[in-house]
Amino acid sequence: GPNPQKVGLILEELQIPFDVKIIESASQNSDRHERSSDEGAPPVEDKNTGMIILEDTKKYITLWESLAIVEYLIQTYDKERKLHYAPDTQKWWMCQQWLAYQMGAQSPFFSLKAWFSNQHNDKVPSVIQRFSDDVVRISSILEHYLKRNGTGYLVGEKCTFADLVFVPWNNKIGKSQALEIFQKYPCYHSWHQRLAKRPAVQRILQNKDISIQ
Repeated sequence: GPNPQKVGLILEELQIPFDVKIIESASQNSDRHERSSDEGAPPVEDKNTGMIILEDTKKYITLWESLAIVEYLIQTYDKERKLHYAPDTQKWWMCQQWLAYQMGAQSPFFSLKAWFSNQHNDKVPSVIQRFSDDVVRISSILEHYLKRNGTGYLVGEKCTFADLVFVPWNNKIGKSQALEIFQKYPCYHSWHQRLAKRPAVQRILQNKDISIQ
């Protein structure tokens, strides 16, 4: 799902070797939560919930929640600052801002729009419209700041983790609404296309283990 893909993008971009294990049931996932603080293993995705658990066998650290995992990977493994800026600077905090916005706005609203459009048993037009409007609103905010920054990225002059975490849920908009949004918001469109062409992004989006729907 999109949240495991976010973690996969950071792992690929930083060229960190990893394996994926799929947990087939929620009960197995619960068991792993109970013992996760004591063991180290590869990244895990629960097939039912899309939840990801990162287990760093080198450092004996286990984390769940994609935001925490992305933060951990960046601060632990991006020593050359390929995907971030120096800590406690304006650009660093702006990256944190966008990471929080992705988790608090894009992820839940894009998820709800996708769910009620494609998976909910009863199609409720008013609900679908409500979340479609939220997708447009969030896309318009991204358009505004991308245009204002003027570099093709959200923060500074390079691609950072703040950009990458938006990619998986951007792909969940739906073809018809995506066409409408991309036509309306050209900076948003070119930004997404630019990110989608990155080799690491393409590898993750094509990885079936991380792309379970």
